[in-house]
Amino acid sequence: MVKRFTLSLNSVISWILKFFMLVVSVYFFLTGGFLSGGLVILALLISLIPAIVNRSYDTNLPWSLDFLLTLWVAFAVLGEIRFYNSIWWWDDFLHFGGTAVLVYLAFVLVYALNFTKKIRLSIPLIGFFTFLFGVAFGAIWELAEFYFWQTTGTDALGMGVPPDFQLGLFDTFSDLKLDLFGSTLVALFGMHYVATQRHLKLREWMRPFVKIFGKKIQEEGIKIREKFSKSKKR
Repeated sequence: MVKRFTLSLNSVISWILKFFMLVVSVYFFLTGGFLSGGLVILALLISLIPAIVNRSYDTNLPWSLDFLLTLWVAFAVLGEIRFYNSIWWWDDFLHFGGTAVLVYLAFVLVYALNFTKKIRLSIPLIGFFTFLFGVAFGAIWELAEFYFWQTTGTDALGMGVPPDFQLGLFDTFSDLKLDLFGSTLVALFGMHYVATQRHLKLREWMRPFVKIFGKKIQEEGIKIREKFSKSKKR
C-alpha cells in the first residue's frame, strides 16, 4: 500500500525551513563552529519529529504541530547566525513564542491522552498542567543557559564581556516572565477552544491521535498474547 502524502503551502514552507537548517549546520561545521553546528542538527531532528510520527503510524498529525515547531526552531537557528546580536528583542521573541509553541504541543498531547481515555482530566486541569510544563521548561532552559555560559565562557546569559551579573539576573527574570506569559496565554486559549468547539470537530482534530494510541494498544496486546502463549508452551 502506497502512503498518501498531503502537500500544502504550510508543509512546503516547513520542508524549506528544514532544508535551511541543514544548510546552516553544514556551514557551521565547515567553518569550525562544531558546537553551533551540533545545536542546529539537534534543532533539525526536533523539527522532524512530527514527520517521523506520521510515517511510523501512517497518519497525518494536524499541520500546525509540524509547522509551528519547525518555524520556532528555525527562528532559533536564525538567532544563532546573527539575529541575537543585531535585533535586541529577538531573545524575548523566542522565549515568548517558543514557550507558546511548546505549551501548545503539550496541550494537544495531554488533551489527546484525555480524549482517548488514557488519562482522566478536566479541561481546566489539562490547561493547568500544560501551563506548568511551559513554566518548568523555561526554568530548565535558564539553567541550561547558565551551565552553557559557565562551560564555554560565551555570553549566553546576555551579561556582556566582562560579565555584568546584575544585567544577567535581569535578563534571566525577563525571560522567565515571558515564559510565564506565553504559557498562560496558550493554556487559556486551548481551554477556550476545546470548550467552545463542537464535538464532531474535536473528533476530527483528534483522529490521528486515536489512530496512534489505538495502534499502541494493539501492539501491547500482541506482545501480551505472545508472552502468554510462550509461557503456556513451557
